[in-house]
Amino acid sequence: MKRTNSFILFGRAFKHARKDFWVSIQVLFWITIVLTIIFYVVEHTAQPDEYASPWQAFVWAVTRYIGDPGHFAGNGPVTLTGRYIDTFIGILKILIFAVPAGLVANGFRKAMDDDKRQRQLAAFSDRLHKAFRRRQDRYTRLKVVPRFVSVTDIQARQRMDVKDILDTIDFCRDLRLRNLATTQNITEHPQDRLVVEHFPVEATSARDYGCLIDRGSKVTIVSTSSDAESGIGHFAYYLALYGGFNYVSKEFAQDPDVPCSYYTISDPDAEEPLKQFLADVRALAQDENHWVLFMLSASGADEPAHPTQFHFVHNVQTKLGQQPTTTMDEDRFRQLFRQLSDMLSQEFALLSDLDEYYKPVGKNNIGYRIGGGKVCNAFTLRTAFSVTVWDDRHIAIVRRMADVINQCIGTGEAIQDEKSWKENGFGYVEKLRVES
Repeated sequence: MKRTNSFILFGRAFKHARKDFWVSIQVLFWITIVLTIIFYVVEHTAQPDEYASPWQAFVWAVTRYIGDPGHFAGNGPVTLTGRYIDTFIGILKILIFAVPAGLVANGFRKAMDDDKRQRQLAAFSDRLHKAFRRRQDRYTRLKVVPRFVSVTDIQARQRMDVKDILDTIDFCRDLRLRNLATTQNITEHPQDRLVVEHFPVEATSARDYGCLIDRGSKVTIVSTSSDAESGIGHFAYYLALYGGFNYVSKEFAQDPDVPCSYYTISDPDAEEPLKQFLADVRALAQDENHWVLFMLSASGADEPAHPTQFHFVHNVQTKLGQQPTTTMDEDRFRQLFRQLSDMLSQEFALLSDLDEYYKPVGKNNIGYRIGGGKVCNAFTLRTAFSVTVWDDRHIAIVRRMADVINQCIGTGEAIQDEKSWKENGFGYVEKLRVES
């Protein structure tokens, strides 16, 4: 980051001081009004011709501040009270210059400190991103970005204290803080574990919701809660990458204290990023041959009573109790479910179910809103945190899932160019942009 020039620093100094400056002016104004009234009362009696009106007293007070270069002030006070006021105004005259100068100097110091801090955070940003050096997955031998890095590990390796880490996360658009305790069931007696996540965002786009990668595929992977659920964004990103699928993800929340669901959408116009998000997904899913897979976390999937890790949902609940589906080609969807279920069970000992654990989606569901079952094929896959966050085979799992999805509803095979997946470096490999 380049050093800021003096004019910009001065502007920032004034910006820092403007509130205090304005308060000082108001205080000075009202003190002057009060002194003018008192001065007029005592001097009008002694000098009725010199101070015939309150305006003349006010002119005298104001010109005292600037030294009366135009000789508008008259002869000055003759009463003892008037002289005391004259002396007090003389003291205020000094403060008129001293206080604003001090405010601007203090603002200038703050501006310089802010500039120094910005340069520090830029350096910390480079160091923090290097904590996400791509590492070789032991099951696939592919280089991947870590799902997360613990705050304690960053402190030990990068020599950064907690405040620097938190400030750097706020400084960087593609980093966020997580607590992995939220991904565990209460029966596991979870303990707080703070981690930092790195995620892909578009540097060349005005999109406020997160990320869109258009690979020209007829399969689109959509993560509607990457901003809120640990692990699911990373899992969905690599599923899309290995399969050569389109990828759309929500990475930012407009107001974390009042979250807006991008999966169950009660008001499509609730916020501008949501409108962008819906428009982008609809633009990708324009025909009956397109498949949209919505990836979500299954918070309760690892409970002892529900050991299933993958939940496929494609039924729609209506007021009449009917349950149409969000898929147009039911046979291919059933084939996809069977093949994925068999593969996950045989190769990874993971269980799947279909519309059994989670209730059917409603008419506010994003898959239904984009035309799932009428314009395109859409379904939801809820995956347990035990897979997306805690299973060290997650890259092997998404790699095999990409193969099966391609065989059933995709191009028939995953993309073969693996050079970029095996390179060293840190961060996400490809330059993210929206295809025009």
